[in-house]
Amino acid sequence: MKNTLTRMLALALFALSLSSVSYGANNPELSDRTYRTVNKVQKYIANEAYQDAKAELESALDRSGNKKYDQAVLLQQLGYIYSIEDNYAKATEYFAQALKIDALPVAVAQQVRYSLAQLYMVQEKFANTIALMKQWFQIQLSKGEEKPDAMSYMTLASAYVQQEQFKQAIPEIKQAIALSDKPSESWYMMLMSAYYQTNDLANTANVLTTLTELFPEKKQYWKQLSGIEMERGKDGKALAALESAYKLGLLDEEKEILRLTDFLAYQSIPFRAATTLAKEIEKGTVEKTSEHLDKLGQYWHQAKELTKAITSYRAAYALDADPKTKLKIARLMIQDQQYKNIIDFASDKQGVPFDVAAELEYLKGMAYFELENNAAALKAMQQAAKSNELKPMASPWIAFLTNS
Repeated sequence: MKNTLTRMLALALFALSLSSVSYGANNPELSDRTYRTVNKVQKYIANEAYQDAKAELESALDRSGNKKYDQAVLLQQLGYIYSIEDNYAKATEYFAQALKIDALPVAVAQQVRYSLAQLYMVQEKFANTIALMKQWFQIQLSKGEEKPDAMSYMTLASAYVQQEQFKQAIPEIKQAIALSDKPSESWYMMLMSAYYQTNDLANTANVLTTLTELFPEKKQYWKQLSGIEMERGKDGKALAALESAYKLGLLDEEKEILRLTDFLAYQSIPFRAATTLAKEIEKGTVEKTSEHLDKLGQYWHQAKELTKAITSYRAAYALDADPKTKLKIARLMIQDQQYKNIIDFASDKQGVPFDVAAELEYLKGMAYFELENNAAALKAMQQAAKSNELKPMASPWIAFLTNS
């Protein structure tokens, strides 16, 4: 593809140089001999006989004497042929010589100058590209019949980016976008990156917002926008970007769902966090593990949906019988007034350490009291008091129940 584009460019510029022979009354003309040579060379190029074309041009160059215009055209044609052959070093050399003579018409010289700038880009000589394109712009804006197009601004912008001169690249990219009916997606990406590299997070977010509007199906732009808004301290906007991606069905990985639900809970929207996580566990996007069910329980608890929180915690406990989870369930049962349920649940203390078992007895005692079974309540509180930590809390209960 690169070779094809180079060849097309070379042939187009070659034709332009031929037309410059009769460009106007004030423009120089080729000698008859050189004119015949370039016509002959054109046929060689059409037949891809590049060696013959170069030999013809080099011979004519030796015979050109002091005819500067002839020399410039012959050097120009040599540069085109070498560019077709992807010999960028040689092409650069001949284009530079053609410009140095300063004999080509403005339009032709500008085309050569532009081609030379692109050749410097290919060879990663970005400073040379910048210098030459700045000269090209100065001439084009003052003498050129056509104003610079979007691609010319992007050529200069790309060179600035390669030199890490991001601040200088920004106005060039913006101008290219403004001049284009349908700017390339990559141009917006380059502009976004340039803003970010200059620590202009507000404009980085603006460009990313544009990208989400133009390409709403692309998940990475929503995620990047969320990240930038978070970096700016705009948590509400960061969450909105993630939720938009979720509503579009773009968040299809477990870690993305968990990031969204954690963010919802962090932003004090636990009910939405819980309903989202419950839905994704049911779908299978998020694995049904003890850890994830425990997280779901936390969200329901934060949302003050105690019954649902208990259900989730019990599902987590069924997969991993962690005593801390058992204690958490028992405490919530007291809050949710599930007194009968806690007596059954807390009575099974198999594998439960002493301190947890003592608190379970304490909670059972409270449940028995609410069920008006003072004898069972007293017995449970006496068991709880065997723990040094719980004794200060259980003792008043024991005294009250003993005398009641």
